[in-house]
Amino acid sequence: MMRDRSSIWIGLADLLLCIVSVVIVAVAPTHAKTDGIRPKAEYLISADWDVMLDSDVDLWLVNPSRKPIFYGSRQVGCADLDHDSLGFQTSLITLANGSTVRAVSNKEVTSVRCFEPGHWDVGVNLYSDRELAKGRKDIQVHVEIVGLNPEVRMMFAKDVFLDRVGETVNVVSFDMDRDGKITLADPPLQAITDAYRGPKQ
Repeated sequence: MMRDRSSIWIGLADLLLCIVSVVIVAVAPTHAKTDGIRPKAEYLISADWDVMLDSDVDLWLVNPSRKPIFYGSRQVGCADLDHDSLGFQTSLITLANGSTVRAVSNKEVTSVRCFEPGHWDVGVNLYSDRELAKGRKDIQVHVEIVGLNPEVRMMFAKDVFLDRVGETVNVVSFDMDRDGKITLADPPLQAITDAYRGPKQ
């Protein structure tokens, strides 16, 4: 008389499927835990101006691949425009309780989150303004480069002045080595924004 062994084979198949499932879960990469987390910033580059001025200043950073990071291209490689200020119209901050306060200054901030060796350029551009038409002579902009690791250190600070809409001031350049050390350099003479604008009318 033959025994029915089908239940044994079904049990073995179930056990094998369980083992395979456990192995897959154990070795599968855990993308859900890490995706969306950006590496820590190595450098912060900022431009700030008087919070009471109705002026829109744009911070520009051009990386070694000659690709700009600015309001129209906010993330290139590991450089991000983290904060884009439109000037007076975005200077009010809404708190959790619904009340509003005015920021200390208008500020744009770009972070560099890796070591990309090569030449970098930093500039500011006066995108729009209502103050010059009222008789103001110029818009003062404070630009800084701050290193964050292994400790916070001021690498560069300078005030520049913009006196017409559309004007770009090349503030500073720097060379970064493979270890992330930067050496300051003179900025180029031609406005760094020129290469990324359409043909002049």
